[in-house]
Amino acid sequence: MLVGPTPGRVYCLITEEAKFVIRSLLKELYFLHKRGKCPQNFNESNVFIREDGMVQLRGCYLDDKSDSLVFKNYKDASNIIEKILFGQHKEDIPEDVMHLLNLMNTQDKVFSMDLEYLICTHASLVPLRNRETFFLWMYTHIMFVLPYDKSTERNEIINALQKVDWRDTLQEDSVLGKIFWRKRDGSEEEIDYFLHCYRDTVFHGTDKYNAKGKRYTPDDIQLILWVTFPMLLPTMQQELWNKNQWRALKLDGLLGSTMEDVFDVTSCFRWQ
Repeated sequence: MLVGPTPGRVYCLITEEAKFVIRSLLKELYFLHKRGKCPQNFNESNVFIREDGMVQLRGCYLDDKSDSLVFKNYKDASNIIEKILFGQHKEDIPEDVMHLLNLMNTQDKVFSMDLEYLICTHASLVPLRNRETFFLWMYTHIMFVLPYDKSTERNEIINALQKVDWRDTLQEDSVLGKIFWRKRDGSEEEIDYFLHCYRDTVFHGTDKYNAKGKRYTPDDIQLILWVTFPMLLPTMQQELWNKNQWRALKLDGLLGSTMEDVFDVTSCFRWQ
């Protein structure tokens, strides 16, 4: 049960195993592209999932990297993720995962390695137990690093976070509303206060405000925050990326391995 009045409410989330498989597939593409290669015309029949959850692309031809092939690779990967995880139930795709799929289907048709890095380290793929650290590093950078070096960029990120749908959500939840709610005037101070309360919830939980006396574990708290504010972390992340601040945080290790490591692409390909 989640905090607050949630009877009968259904939340669609991807499992930790699904996150791992998606991360593995996207990293496979990232490092192939980094080597200047692109798999041709791959689909779910080429995706082999090992016992340890790692993905291998099998039976694919490799061609020299080009903008059009990279664009097609991510479009194919997006289709594979949708088909394998959601089948005909696209309405069940969580909002944060849809944000990832939209990045993979960008209309610009030109994928920089920085954009590929953002896709591989997307907030929707962060393991549940690492979401706390993921948020705190972004929060600290936005609130305490950027004001000294790049105050304009910090203010622009704060303004962008006003788009996150959290006001109506808090009105509907009696316990979370007590933790987060103070005023609703659309001011910069309001979103500052919201982020401050989110941070405090990460640190201190909800016990103080929970009249029923139920205690929540750190994983419970992260699950509650995830389903209540699914777009907060992806929005913070993309705004940092828009300001060329994302890669500098080096948070890829929170997704299982660093993107700077030497990566052994163990897939089986037919070289053209």
